[in-house]
Amino acid sequence: MSFRKEEKLSLNPRKYKEFLSLISNKNGNMLYPDRIVSSTYFDNEAFQMYHDSNEGVVPRKKIRVRSYNLEQHSRYNASLEIKISSVENRFKTVSKKELSNNIFFRGYLDANYGLCYPRARVTYERSYYMVNGLRLTIDKKINYRKVTKNKVSTNVSKDDLIIVEVKTDINTSDHKIFTNFPLQKIRFSKYSRAIEYLKLI
Repeated sequence: MSFRKEEKLSLNPRKYKEFLSLISNKNGNMLYPDRIVSSTYFDNEAFQMYHDSNEGVVPRKKIRVRSYNLEQHSRYNASLEIKISSVENRFKTVSKKELSNNIFFRGYLDANYGLCYPRARVTYERSYYMVNGLRLTIDKKINYRKVTKNKVSTNVSKDDLIIVEVKTDINTSDHKIFTNFPLQKIRFSKYSRAIEYLKLI
């Protein structure tokens, strides 16, 4: 387990090409080709993880099944991820064991939140860069769909926001981050945004 620092920044879609030029001018490198990220988020009957996220409660969790380059999940291409926000900071655990479809039908039993079921699927395109020792991702074309057990709705809610996330070790100063990337800092949760766009509660 290692703590990390994450800063989320809002990028105006009309400024996207300008931001790519900024990365290039700083001799930034693309770490990987762009890829599709697809996550199915779980929550309990009271949507407690959603409420905890919005209220900034710590400790709190997000539980999701994630796949890359495929919108659909299978037991062979997906991982179970648990993101934990604690008083100290944030960390993530990833289980790459084969996932049984039962997790979608029977739910996931969490020690803190109890029995949790799939609620929403979030799909987006992600780009990866390294700039002056800072690792950043750019998420765009964000889509939300309702999930009931293993049934994913065909209705899609589209989000125009572009989110830049800087991920560094815990000792990196805010000054270094915002000097390199003069964007607006925001609180942003794709899961919370999905719940609101889909009007699930």
